[in-house]
Amino acid sequence: MDVMKSSETLRLFGKWWTTWKTLPVFSWVRAAACYRAGKFSIAERHYLAGLAKHPDHPANLCARLDLAYCLFKQQKLEEAERHLRHVTTRSPHSREGYLRLARLQMWTGHSLEAGWTMRRALQRVAVDAETAGTFLLAVLDADAPAYLIAEAVQAAQSIELKDGVSYERLKLALARLDYQRRDRERGREVIAEMACRERAVFDAILAFAKILVDEGKVAHARRQLRRAMTVASDHPRILEILALSYLKAGPFYNAEYAVQQATKACQSAGWKSPAAMHVLAEAFYHHGDKISALLIASKAKQAGSRLMGSYSGVQNLDRLIESLSENTLA
Repeated sequence: MDVMKSSETLRLFGKWWTTWKTLPVFSWVRAAACYRAGKFSIAERHYLAGLAKHPDHPANLCARLDLAYCLFKQQKLEEAERHLRHVTTRSPHSREGYLRLARLQMWTGHSLEAGWTMRRALQRVAVDAETAGTFLLAVLDADAPAYLIAEAVQAAQSIELKDGVSYERLKLALARLDYQRRDRERGREVIAEMACRERAVFDAILAFAKILVDEGKVAHARRQLRRAMTVASDHPRILEILALSYLKAGPFYNAEYAVQQATKACQSAGWKSPAAMHVLAEAFYHHGDKISALLIASKAKQAGSRLMGSYSGVQNLDRLIESLSENTLA
């Protein structure tokens, strides 16, 4: 690290002493600077060096949270999850640890696991709009068992909806609950209104794009997906929905592009998402590559069987595997 000015050094020492009652761990100071500069591989090395030397330091868990993000940005998803699990185990009242772990699990298509993560969180931390909203979104994504959805709904309805960014995720979750299980028309209306705002919540854009694809409104759906890609172009769910849009019959149908986008979705999810692999198998089938379709569909089923519960699309996946097996053996 470059030699610091005496005034900067004094401020650093003062900040660390106020926060942690310790002197600075310079490995983590270097790591934080690299983190802010987007140099995630270098930051990773410094975070790990600090953890090796100071495993019991009061700032240990905060360092792991930042390390997990650096690993995530490098597609080291299993390592990132391991560190986040460490945080939630060692610090069971870490709201941020649970939220980050659940978001990573949803990124990799393990929404039911994310639901269980947030269920544990709400047994240990105060229920608020973000934690309740994340819990409900996770179990809706997973089409979780009724009792788990009921718990998430109870938590969501215990929070009074207000204006403000922190309540948007909860509002979206309740709208999706309406759309999927209660009042479909009202749910769609709220989701559309949220998605079409100038500064829309990212997940609202995704939810509306999926609705539009399901309705066959492909051009409109892609406009929404392009907006979402300006925020996170490598998000597996964006790429998955985009692939599905290319499999819709009509002027926008293109099985080759569907294969390309679904492959990117699988890669971005670390080949851990049964849903992304299911879409890729369908894309290969449409493209006429039945051998690849069967291989990927089998991989999707295997990944789904490792989830806490089962993959919600397993019946459709089983039908695809059965059809492909018959056709390839014929």
